[in-house]
Amino acid sequence: MRYGATMPVVSEERFDSGFLWKDYMQCSSKNLERFNENYQRTALDPKDTEFLASITTPVKVLILAEDWCGDVVQTLPVIVRMLECSSFIEYRIFPRDENLDIMDQYLTDGSKAIPYLVFMDATLNQIARWGPRPDDCQAIMRDNKGKLPMDEIYRHIRSWYGEYGNGPLVCEIRALLERIT
Repeated sequence: MRYGATMPVVSEERFDSGFLWKDYMQCSSKNLERFNENYQRTALDPKDTEFLASITTPVKVLILAEDWCGDVVQTLPVIVRMLECSSFIEYRIFPRDENLDIMDQYLTDGSKAIPYLVFMDATLNQIARWGPRPDDCQAIMRDNKGKLPMDEIYRHIRSWYGEYGNGPLVCEIRALLERIT
């Protein structure tokens, strides 16, 4: 997670051109069953829902994603469920591969890792960012890239999600929102 305001990431028109969940699902062709299953079964802790619903600071969230990415399939439904809890949070999903000019501003250790979230104020100035995985899960990639084959690293990442689920993700996004709202 990184914090600090910068110049506007995108224009208002470009932000508005991004997808909401329903539209993103209609434009996606891969992993639809898993996306929808993860979205439907996401149940947030009532304390998290209450906190998210209590946010009154306008926040815009630009999400870079792709439907073929396992991390996106795992986490995007939960992220969207969280953001939907607040009427003061507006989000848009952008396909990474069609928006490389944005993605290139948010590389993770030199790679275009997704999902990536850019949190902005009402005038689209960046105030925080998150991605592409919960910190402990990202450590698996960071500590093993170049040492283990990628398929083995992804197997470890899937095992991590199997063990910890999306609890760490919810905690990190909530902590970020607590700091900026």
